[in-house]
Amino acid sequence: MQNEINSADSLLAPSVALHPARTAGELMAIGLPRQYGDPLAAAQEWIGFDVANIKFLVPHAHVSEISEMLPVFRLPNTGRWLLGLVNLHGNLVPVFDLASLVGGTCDTKSKTMLLVLGRGESIAAIVVNGIPNRKRFDASNRTPLPAFPAAIRDYVSNAYAEEATVWLELYHTRFFEMMARRIPG
Repeated sequence: MQNEINSADSLLAPSVALHPARTAGELMAIGLPRQYGDPLAAAQEWIGFDVANIKFLVPHAHVSEISEMLPVFRLPNTGRWLLGLVNLHGNLVPVFDLASLVGGTCDTKSKTMLLVLGRGESIAAIVVNGIPNRKRFDASNRTPLPAFPAAIRDYVSNAYAEEATVWLELYHTRFFEMMARRIPG
């Protein structure tokens, strides 16, 4: 019984829990396994996903879950790129719409999923088209960066070729940091 009381005392008030600094501004404890923009020393596993017909990669180690789309609770006075919050296993997780940032929309022909990145207070989700899949790339797959929307230029560090498909490495921690700064205080 004592543990239950202590747990209840440590819960945040709803006004504090929903404050932008709590839901998005403190998301950035996810560390990258290598320096941003550095070439790969050896083969690395990635999760590949599609957003607005652009192929992205994030390190496999940073993915905590792939989920079917959950009900999203919209936050007032936020941009289109922040869809809102989902309740994921009892935790409030901000959901970002990368497609709206690049001027696209989610492909309604494929299944919409949530790609959940990070853990604990450093968790956030991106809406993706279709089911993400594993990829494996090394330095031999590196290719020059192709043309892509300027809105995501600061969040793409490298490109990797797989036959005729080019995958962009999404620097997701920087993306979440920058999006959190855009939320009005």
